[in-house]
Amino acid sequence: MADAVADQLRRRLLSGQYRGGEQLRDTDLSQEFGVARPTVRAAVQMLVADGLLERGRGRSAQVRSFTVEDAIDLCRLRRPIEAAAVEMVISQARPLTGMESAVREFSALGDDVSWDVVADHDVAFHRAVFVAAGSARLLRTFDEFSAELRLLIAQLCPTYDSVSDLAYEHEQLLVALRSGDVERAKAAWHEHFDGSERFFLDLIRERAR
Repeated sequence: MADAVADQLRRRLLSGQYRGGEQLRDTDLSQEFGVARPTVRAAVQMLVADGLLERGRGRSAQVRSFTVEDAIDLCRLRRPIEAAAVEMVISQARPLTGMESAVREFSALGDDVSWDVVADHDVAFHRAVFVAAGSARLLRTFDEFSAELRLLIAQLCPTYDSVSDLAYEHEQLLVALRSGDVERAKAAWHEHFDGSERFFLDLIRERAR
């Protein structure tokens, strides 16, 4: 039951239903889900462990909020581990089928699709890189911080002028992987991350005005 409540709360968080800093009271959630408070507390603790909620001693849980420094820290963590995954995929000639499938699904989206769907496809492509690399530890690290990344995206509610342009950007990352040139691929990822970081930081600063 706690897993079911946690899954429902996670979906709400990642769809942007809750604002950063918003309090989620055990009593309110218990009534809403029709479960006992210990069940709610167990579900909340799962999301605290995922970095989606925060909870001080004896306090209600609150939705994680992000500063510019938080966004930079996420990018700082992401860059080296994904670069390592990219190098492993190329140097070990790993199959690209997962990334190819992710790009096809991304490219099939229309420009009128909701932003949370776009974010899901974006994360799915990058996760496929870690799956292809074959490192359980790298994949586990990505999964841990990608939950925070998705929450950041959910709270910022970004809009994309052209989903097809964003999908094309990921197609070019796949082209770089297919080249078999590690340095070319790393340069492509570096440029992609630079653009992504600027995008998030500009949005955070805009919301703070």
